[in-house]
Amino acid sequence: MMIRRLLVLVVGLLSSVSAIAAAPDEETFESLTVGTNVYSKVTVLNKTRVDLFISHSKGMVNLKVKDLDPSMQVRLGYQVEQPKPSKVDQVLKVANVQQVQEQLEADPHYQEMEALFADRLGDAIEKFDDRAAHIVVGVITFVYLLFCFLCRCICVKTGNPPSLYIWLPLLKQIPLFKAAGMSPWWILSNFVPILPLVAYIIWCFKIVKTRRKHVLFAVMLLLPLTNLLAFLYLALSGDGSERSPSSRGVISLGTAPRRAAA
Repeated sequence: MMIRRLLVLVVGLLSSVSAIAAAPDEETFESLTVGTNVYSKVTVLNKTRVDLFISHSKGMVNLKVKDLDPSMQVRLGYQVEQPKPSKVDQVLKVANVQQVQEQLEADPHYQEMEALFADRLGDAIEKFDDRAAHIVVGVITFVYLLFCFLCRCICVKTGNPPSLYIWLPLLKQIPLFKAAGMSPWWILSNFVPILPLVAYIIWCFKIVKTRRKHVLFAVMLLLPLTNLLAFLYLALSGDGSERSPSSRGVISLGTAPRRAAA
């Protein structure tokens, strides 16, 4: 440690001598901030590629160039590498969205396609009369009632006959939670972010366990497309505990017992 301090002192003295010799070209600053340290009345004594030796109001110190602010590095004559632009910036630089939009709007083919789309959309809206609206409403109502019926089947097959809540939006979750052995208070999770997803994941595994099905169906309930198949299976399949066929009508192949002689 002593040797290192002596070297720093020697370098500082030599730098001071050279700085005095080149006094007209020395660099001075009122203050210099490096991290949490602030140096006042700073004079640059020596500069290298990685080090900066300065004197200040309280003595001398050796600083690392990489610890300086980029603006200060530029003032001291260092070359600062500009940060690489992100992919988004590169895309925006290559193709300006506003310029592309202006070019599309000026393109006659684009204008023709836009006009054609507007005409077809207008025709579709005009054809959408009261009859079509009634059909759409009827289909939506039928799909909703079918969904409620399937939910009721799941509840019944778990031994928990549902109440009228099963036919009402949102409130249908109460009998479904009960069917899975969960507290009906889980319905309050709908009003807290992220909790509805947590409640649904727990429900999937618990309802599959209650229905005595393989855990694979719980995973299927969590995935798109397969969730519909798994839901139909839970609603329409048996619970695997059906009784074996009655022995009524089965013919025995054994020898009939002989009657005792009179």
